[in-house]
Amino acid sequence: MLTWIITGGVACGKSLCVRSLCRLLGSRAAHFDSDQCAAELLDLPESLSRLESHFGSSVLMPKPGVAGQFVVDRAWLRGEVFRDSANRRWLEGWMHPAILAALEKQRREEAGRGCEVFLAEVPLYYEIGACVPADLVVVVASSPSTQLRRLMEQRGLEEFTARGVLQSQLPIADKVAHASVVFWNDGSTQALEAQISTLTSPFLDRGRSKQSSEL
Repeated sequence: MLTWIITGGVACGKSLCVRSLCRLLGSRAAHFDSDQCAAELLDLPESLSRLESHFGSSVLMPKPGVAGQFVVDRAWLRGEVFRDSANRRWLEGWMHPAILAALEKQRREEAGRGCEVFLAEVPLYYEIGACVPADLVVVVASSPSTQLRRLMEQRGLEEFTARGVLQSQLPIADKVAHASVVFWNDGSTQALEAQISTLTSPFLDRGRSKQSSEL
């Protein structure tokens, strides 16, 4: 089984890239989403207790429609960790190992099921030391100005918070320099998908050739 890491800068289109890869590769591929894993981790009762112990009650908010229950106030937490780098490091210190453990667990399971390509979406791949073994590292990149605009327009972040998010990650140029493959996504979705097809086409062609030889 091949492992392809999908990484890059925030608001560069990593998830769009993964959706296209999954569509093109079909049943050959399986997908691990680090952001989804992180969201599920934050919802665990033990995580609520840990966060409240560190940040205080402000990190929690009433669960909509459920009296007496609380959830993480993600907007408050995001603002706090990008305002204070020490808090960001504390949060990453216990979340990243748990996410990586979940990634490895799914990778083993997918290999056992006969998956051909394991697509691991790891936004902070380089920031955590590129510690996930991979056959290919795909960086989805955009210019910093495009990233800032998307964070503000598409995600509704204030400029101060958006710049804090960008500053918390390695510069996109550094990620591009270490990539196996780079997809630039400053333009249209069609332009991004055209680049993606150059990666998947040879792989699919090999599969079709194999099928033909078996007929």
